[in-house]
Amino acid sequence: MADRLQVAQIIPIGIGSSNTAIQALNKAIPTWAVSKNTTESPIWVVDQYTGFSTSDLRDGVHPNANGDAKMAAKWYPALVNAIKVVQGNSTVKKEIEFVS
Repeated sequence: MADRLQVAQIIPIGIGSSNTAIQALNKAIPTWAVSKNTTESPIWVVDQYTGFSTSDLRDGVHPNANGDAKMAAKWYPALVNAIKVVQGNSTVKKEIEFVS
C-alpha cells in the first residue's frame, strides 16, 4: 500500500518576528506537496494558519482551548476524507487537496 500523507500549514506564533518565517514556510508547503504528490501516494495539505490568530495561543506558541478547537475543526474533515479515500468510499480526488 502506498503512503498517504497529510501535512499542515502551521499556526501563527505570537513571539518576536518568527511569524514572518512561518508565513514563508506555509507558502512553500503547497508547492512542495504538489511536487511530491501522486495518485498512488496522495498528499493533502491542511491549512491550520488561516483563521487562527495569536489570541488562540495560550503562551504565544501553543494553542489554547479555542485554538485546539479550531485545529480539530480543520483536522477532522481532512482525516475523515483520507480514511474514506483509503477505504475507496470517497468521491474526493485522491490528488492534493487544500483544506482550509
